Amino acid sequence: MKDKAILVLGSGHLANRTKLLLTQKGYLVTHLPSLFPNFPSNDSSTIIETKKAFQELDMDSFSMIYILYEKDEDNLEMAIVMMALYTNINVAISLFNENIKPHLEKANQRLTILNPAKIAAPFFVEELDRNIVKGVKSKIKKEPDENGKISKDHFLIKLIAAFVFLALFAVAYFHFKEQLSWIDALYFVVVTISTVGYGDFNLQNSTAISKVIGIVLILCSTIFMWLIFSLLIDRIIKRRVQHALGQKKYYYKNHIILCGLGRLGFFIADELHKKGDKIVIIESNVDSSSIDYFRKNGVDVYIGNARDPHVLQNAGAENCRALISVINNDFANLEIGLNARHFQFGIRLVLRIFDETMADIIKEKFDIHLTKSMSNIAAKKFASLIE
Repeated sequence: MKDKAILVLGSGHLANRTKLLLTQKGYLVTHLPSLFPNFPSNDSSTIIETKKAFQELDMDSFSMIYILYEKDEDNLEMAIVMMALYTNINVAISLFNENIKPHLEKANQRLTILNPAKIAAPFFVEELDRNIVKGVKSKIKKEPDENGKISKDHFLIKLIAAFVFLALFAVAYFHFKEQLSWIDALYFVVVTISTVGYGDFNLQNSTAISKVIGIVLILCSTIFMWLIFSLLIDRIIKRRVQHALGQKKYYYKNHIILCGLGRLGFFIADELHKKGDKIVIIESNVDSSSIDYFRKNGVDVYIGNARDPHVLQNAGAENCRALISVINNDFANLEIGLNARHFQFGIRLVLRIFDETMADIIKEKFDIHLTKSMSNIAAKKFASLIE
């Protein structure tokens, strides 16, 4: 049975699904979710602890070892241990970091490295063009939603209008009461408002009412100008910040919205960009290293929370061709999809759903047929290595 024995190391969706597929194919699978939960200790090493953990196993019986932990660092560490201890056994590992892949494969010819995100990305992209039959016939009535509206601040406009009214009132007053010509009255009001005060026109010999009007004009205009200047500067800074974060209203049509620029999202975005599709990426992590990469390649990236309807609306959910949500949370992806459907009922949704049972319920209850699991797709590829 040497050619039938498989060792799977790791926990999580990918390890469990790979184990299940291999078992269904008739292989004898030994699964160790955690080798040494109490490690590390100061007086030991990973290699020593691994040998202890494998003492009761017949390592010569295994034709393949799968290293499928959820973190790259754990997979990398265990791969090096396997290279040191068991050079005659084929090893397959999951690794998202593409940069170190060639170095590891060069160090051990029995080592096979697969990137689950890179494997799954084309399957998500393919779903954009697949014909589907929708089960829901009637359109859901769209109720008014305050969350979907963009509030407009008219305070600055009202402030400017009041300032202009004050200036015009002052011009008219000095024209009629002080017998100034229209141009002289306008000139006097402007130099008074701007606090220049050349002295060629003044209220020294004017009535008390005119002097009071002049005082009111100086004080009110100073307040108006201070407020207007402050609000304008605030708007300019906000606009520049929003521009830097991509937080603007996109008016594209037939584009694709991609929510999540993590491991899977990166390869999906790269695949779509290479195909020439117009995409808008929504990413909540402003420090994501992938943002600059895509922006330098002409891809729009909106920094915000895709679960916020306002963000989806700004990304153009009303006119997009499809929405792909691959955030690392099943319910977040579902929420994003349903929010997008609020803006466009017939929108094509491709959601990343880890839980297969949950995916079936979502398909049945919400008529969302395009649900995919990265780990499920990658598990099939890992399982095929032994064939």
